[in-house]
Amino acid sequence: MKIHRTLRLLLPALLAACAGESSSDHAALPNKPWKDQTHDERMVTMKKLVFPTMKDEFIRFDPKDFSDMTCATCHGPGAKDKTFKMPNPKLPKLPTTEAGFEKLKKDHPDAVQFMMNTVVPKVAGFVGEQPYDPKTHQGFGCFRCHPKESAATGN
Repeated sequence: MKIHRTLRLLLPALLAACAGESSSDHAALPNKPWKDQTHDERMVTMKKLVFPTMKDEFIRFDPKDFSDMTCATCHGPGAKDKTFKMPNPKLPKLPTTEAGFEKLKKDHPDAVQFMMNTVVPKVAGFVGEQPYDPKTHQGFGCFRCHPKESAATGN
């Protein structure tokens, strides 16, 4: 992926400020696909590539809400001790129906556009997947990070 290769060349100099310093803080950015990276290599990729890139994007989107973004913003309180699970139950629950998504787009158009046009494609690229395709129901999408809203209650 050309953009991914370019980011790998430009971002190794950036060090992310996620909780605590470990031996992986000084490690080189892994030169292999996400699916082939070990846990420690994924931590390096997150700290040196994903986090700083996405923090910049979120700050551009909403500096007031995201200026103090940390690993826990996306991964929840388990980010610090590495016990988090994705999807993160602390993130907003998203609708699972087309009508629900249409309402979400109407109620929060800027946020939905940001997530669909910036967050999903960039994070998909970082993990070596295609962005979610609603026609095929394949690829990296919203529910990798966000929990699903209960169909019965709308919560």
